[in-house]
Amino acid sequence: MASWMLCSRASLVLALRCFVVAKPAAHAKCEEDAAGQCAASTQADQKIVASASQTPAGKFWSEMRQRGLQVKLKERTVEEKVPGKRTRQNRTAMVLSDDVFYGRAIIKIPRQALLSIETAPNLKLRRELNKFLFEDNSLERTYNITGEEATHLLSLAYPLIAEKRNPQSVFRDWLDAAHDVRLPVLEFTKRQRHVLRGTTVEAAYEEMVKNRNLIEQTAGNLTFFSRHAVSRGECAWALAVIMRHAQVVHPHQDVRGHRDARMYIFPLTKLLKVQLHPDPGVSITFQEEITVDAKREEEMVLQIARRDMPKGEEVFFWPGHFSNSEMVVRHGIMFPKNPVGIGRNTSVPSNWNDNKNSNIRQEYGKYNCTSVESFELHISPRGYPDRLFVRCYRVSWFITNGWYSPGYVSRFRELSKWPPPKKYSKDDWLAWTQADAELNRYILEYCRFMRQQLKDTMDAATAKDFRSSTDPVDNLVWQLRAEETRTFKECLTLAKSLL
Repeated sequence: MASWMLCSRASLVLALRCFVVAKPAAHAKCEEDAAGQCAASTQADQKIVASASQTPAGKFWSEMRQRGLQVKLKERTVEEKVPGKRTRQNRTAMVLSDDVFYGRAIIKIPRQALLSIETAPNLKLRRELNKFLFEDNSLERTYNITGEEATHLLSLAYPLIAEKRNPQSVFRDWLDAAHDVRLPVLEFTKRQRHVLRGTTVEAAYEEMVKNRNLIEQTAGNLTFFSRHAVSRGECAWALAVIMRHAQVVHPHQDVRGHRDARMYIFPLTKLLKVQLHPDPGVSITFQEEITVDAKREEEMVLQIARRDMPKGEEVFFWPGHFSNSEMVVRHGIMFPKNPVGIGRNTSVPSNWNDNKNSNIRQEYGKYNCTSVESFELHISPRGYPDRLFVRCYRVSWFITNGWYSPGYVSRFRELSKWPPPKKYSKDDWLAWTQADAELNRYILEYCRFMRQQLKDTMDAATAKDFRSSTDPVDNLVWQLRAEETRTFKECLTLAKSLL
């Protein structure tokens, strides 16, 4: 009997079957057969494990673990209330598998384990893509496309497509898990896209189609894809993965002054299940660091705990600076409380300079007005403009109208406050009052325009159809429109009260 305890379940069943039907004289023979089968089964299992570790993927991930790969997360099913309803539903959460103290890594990944233009496994594609995007600057010269967004998109899309086509890819498990990723706005019906008219994301479908077509059209410049052209389906898939799963990685402290954050694909299956959270104070972004282990320097990408975090606490990813409307078209979800308000209108200052080292950019940088997005107007559900926008708009008005003083750096709180005080106590009260009046006029005009546009693009029949629909996508799209309508109504009320 002792030998049976070491057997696999299948071997144990066979042994017991022999014990029941065999004659007493054959009992010892049966035990010997079962023990032999146990040994054979154990040897087969060991061969499978050994074989798996010898595959390219097995060797790659074994090396990554030796170089410091750590993911201190595990799955847990949690129950949460459905927004706007009394019912509760289960969802999968990724929680800490151990205590993580302040300043320690929750996730630690060697840069080589990420997917980007710098780490693309295919060297030929990597060289071609670098030449096309950076050395020859073909996007601007041939396609008249400027800006970093298109470059970032293509630098991730082609390595993704190449790996998806490669049956032996070291990222095969993750690629299979992400096989069905789709971009919600490209899946909307014509009827559902009609409801987006007049909203801040009415052009989202056209923008994503343009991005998808850009991937398809520019692929012909790479001989890597000359034998098998990139299909539209591959482009749509790559675009969806980038928009939904690419993560912003901030450069390490030594180079942040001259190097921007970049996007990477994190091809670890476990990370596909991490939920998003709109609050940067709750979700944790990634950063690059150079670590030293056993006298060996390693470029790592880390998610660092900002406080002591106990085992079992849920970990979130930050989706980016997106309003609920933008979250719907990108991820197909809305947040009950999103600190990013509704709106996309941008007022670029007349003296703005794209050169980060210019004097004017350095001055704007003192107020955290570091990019054009700082001048993008977002309105909260209560009708208040974003504080960063208020501060940057005021600073730009002071500079362009000759009222600026370097001493305003010490008045951050006043620069960000809205509504403004009824009376200023400083000697420069006249300049501040005029800046506030101009800012309120700008907000009023934008909210009035958006409110009217939402009215003009909706008819009673469509409204009735979507209000009574039981389709979840219909409900989500209608909820998007309803939230924008309420937001701009509140904005109008607040702006008029300040006249």
